[in-house]
Amino acid sequence: MRKEEVSFRMPTKEKELELSKFRDTIKGAKSVVVSHASGMSVSQVTELRKQLREAGVTHTVVKNTLGRIAAREVDMEGLARLLDGPTVISISKTDSIAPAKVLANFAKTNDKLVILGGVIDGKDASAKDILEIASLPSREELLAKMLGSLNSPITGFLRVLNGPAAGFVRALNAIAEKKAAAA
Repeated sequence: MRKEEVSFRMPTKEKELELSKFRDTIKGAKSVVVSHASGMSVSQVTELRKQLREAGVTHTVVKNTLGRIAAREVDMEGLARLLDGPTVISISKTDSIAPAKVLANFAKTNDKLVILGGVIDGKDASAKDILEIASLPSREELLAKMLGSLNSPITGFLRVLNGPAAGFVRALNAIAEKKAAAA
């Protein structure tokens, strides 16, 4: 009998509570990224948690069986398939890219962190997808670029309009300086 076919009963209230808590955590999440972090030192894990917390990302460990059940209950079958071995789950309810960015940047300097994949905006994402998403500019960067592009023609137009007036002011200033020097 395969592992997925075995019916799982919740023998304790503690496990029911853990399942409910994890289900509520991933329900409606914009991004859920699963990774392995075996062999990382306490200071490395602490630094990773700090970076994730600063980005507004929840970082949690859950029993794989409970995680699979919760993932299936909230229609994240792709997430359920990733929960095997010593997994760590990073969740963001507000930003689709934040967990991927933080984990990918951290993995560049720490080879013990391995990104397995996840679910982003309701779609399954492989480890390769997560790394590609992490390389995208943030929403704020994209908005700043767009505003800069929108402002550029207006700024140029205002410079053209302001050019003759500025030239006139410079000419008057030069005449005033000549008169002051001659006097």
